[in-house]
Amino acid sequence: LARHFRKQSLQMGSILSFFFAKQLPAPEAQDGRNCSQASSSQASALRQNIQSKGENAYYYAHNRQFEVPPEARVISGPGLVTGGPPVKLEVEAGQFEQSSERQVHTLRNFSWTDDGTKVKVYVQLPPDVLQDVSQVTCDFAPRRLHIQVTPTSGAVYVCKVEPLYSDIVPETSSFRTNVEKAKVSVAMQKKNGSQTWYDLKKT
Repeated sequence: LARHFRKQSLQMGSILSFFFAKQLPAPEAQDGRNCSQASSSQASALRQNIQSKGENAYYYAHNRQFEVPPEARVISGPGLVTGGPPVKLEVEAGQFEQSSERQVHTLRNFSWTDDGTKVKVYVQLPPDVLQDVSQVTCDFAPRRLHIQVTPTSGAVYVCKVEPLYSDIVPETSSFRTNVEKAKVSVAMQKKNGSQTWYDLKKT
C-alpha cells in the first residue's frame, strides 16, 4: 500500500511539473514583453508630449534632427581637432578691416586778444606734433573759426570756436604757423572794425 501511494504521488508530481512547464513563460520571454510594454509606454508619452506642447516639448527638442542651414559655411580639413597645427581661416573681403579713422583731440590751450580792427588767436600745440606748415589748415566763416592740425601719424588736433562773438570777414582773415615753437597764430578781420570784442565766443 505504501509503495502504491508513493507511486501515485510521483505520477501526480510529474503531471504538475509538465503542466507548469508548459504554462510559465521563460524568463527571457518575460523580459522581452516587459521591454515591449515599456517601449510602447514611452512612445505614447512622446506622442502625447509633442501633441500638447509642440516644438516646446522636451521630447521634441531632444529627439529632433538638426540640419546645417544652406547659408552656413562648413569648414573642414586639418586643424587642432584632427591633431594638426592651427589653420588660418580665410577672411572675406571687408571683414575685420582696421578702421582708418584717427582719434581727434580738442585743442584747449589757446589765448586771444582784441587788436583794433582784428581779433588775434594764438594756439599752442603739444610738442613734437607739428613737423611742417602744410599740416595746419584754417577754415574761416562769418561766425566760425576752425583750426585743424593733421600730423603724418597719430591723432588729429582740432580747435573750433563757434559762434564767434561777432562777424568776421573770412576773405581777409589769415593765419601763420611756427613749426619750431609748435604755435599757430590767427588774425581774424572784424566786419565791424570799431566794435570791441569782450569775448571770443558768443554766449
